[in-house]
Amino acid sequence: MYRSRNLGWFNLLALAGLLLGALALPIRVPVALAAGPSSVTIAGDLQSELGCSGNWQADCAATHLTTDAVDDVWQGTWTVPAGNWQYKAALNDAWTESYGLHAGSDNIALNLGASTSVKFYYDNKTHWITDNKNSVIAVVAGSFQSELGCIKDALPADWQPDCLRSWLQDVDGDGTYTFETTALPAGTYEGKVALNENWDVNYGQGGTPGGANIAFTVPVNNAKVSFSYNATSHVLTILAGHAADNNVEWDGLRHDSRDTLYRTPGGAVPAGTPVTLRFRTFHNDATSVKLRLYDLNAGAQSVVPMSIAASNVSCFQAGLESERCDFWAATLPNGTPNNYWYRFIVSDGTKTAYYADNTSALDGGLGAPS
Repeated sequence: MYRSRNLGWFNLLALAGLLLGALALPIRVPVALAAGPSSVTIAGDLQSELGCSGNWQADCAATHLTTDAVDDVWQGTWTVPAGNWQYKAALNDAWTESYGLHAGSDNIALNLGASTSVKFYYDNKTHWITDNKNSVIAVVAGSFQSELGCIKDALPADWQPDCLRSWLQDVDGDGTYTFETTALPAGTYEGKVALNENWDVNYGQGGTPGGANIAFTVPVNNAKVSFSYNATSHVLTILAGHAADNNVEWDGLRHDSRDTLYRTPGGAVPAGTPVTLRFRTFHNDATSVKLRLYDLNAGAQSVVPMSIAASNVSCFQAGLESERCDFWAATLPNGTPNNYWYRFIVSDGTKTAYYADNTSALDGGLGAPS
C-alpha cells in the first residue's frame, strides 16, 4: 500500500532570452533478491506433540518444512492432536526472522476438534505461512502452467492442480486469493481454479463448480497477468496486461522535468517557445491524463487534457523491460513571459492518482504519485 504524500508542483519558466538545457538523471537498478532460507520450522506450542523436546523451538528439525523445487514452496504434513494451538514460521533455525499471521508477527491459531492431518505451507516470495485448515488451498490450473515451470513425469506440464507455482494466496486474510506472473509468452490460454491440490473441487466461468475453462490472452511477452479468486463466490477473474479496471498502477507513472523524453525543450525557454510535456502510464492502464497548470501571472489554475502521443511502446526504464507503456502529451504555447507550475491528474475509471514534484526544494526531476 502506498502512503499519501504532500506533493508540490513542477516549475516551467518562459523567460525572454533564457534557455537551460535538460539534465538527464541516472536510473536506479533494482537490487537483486536475497537467497532463500536454509530451513523453515513450524514453531509453536504444538511442537512437543510432533516430536520436538519442547515448544517454540526454532531449531527443531522434527518440524522442519521441506523445500519443493518444483512448487517453489516449503511444505510439510503432520497429524496434529485435537486442541487449540498456535504457531509461526521460523527461518534458519532461529527467531531472527520469523513470520506469522498475514506474514506478520502475530501467532497463527490452529483450532482442531479432533486429531487431524494438517499440511503447512510457506512461500518465501511473499512470506505467507498458512495451513490447509485455516486457508483454502487454491491453484490456478491451466494451459499456461508449463511456462511457469510446472512439471509432471520430468516433463513440462499444464493443467496441474497440485503445482503451487500458480498458487493463489490470501496473505491479508480478506477472502480474496491472488497470483501474479510476468512469465508467460504472448498467446491465448485457459485456466480455472482447483482446490486442495486435486480436481475433486474446481470452479470455472462464473464460479460454476466444474464449469467451463476461462480464456485469456497475453498481449505481449512477459505482460503482467493477474489472477484473483473470491473464496465466497468462487469467481476467478483474470486480467492480462493492464486494463481499465479502476486501479491506477503507480509503478507505471513517470515524468522527469529534466529529461527531454518528458519535457521538450527542457529548462527555461524564451517566451513564445512552445513546450511539450509528456507523461507515462502502463499501456491501457489509464483512461485519462490531465495537466493541472498554475499560471503565476494570472494567479489561477487550469486543467489541460492530455492525449496519447505514443501507445504500446517501451517504458524506457530499467526494471520495466517486460512492460509496455503509453506516453501522453500536451503542448503549451507560452505566448508571454510567465512562470508556470504543473502537476498531473491520472484516472482509471473511478480511481484517480496525482503526480507531482516531491522534493522540498521543488527543483524538478522525477516526481512521485499520491
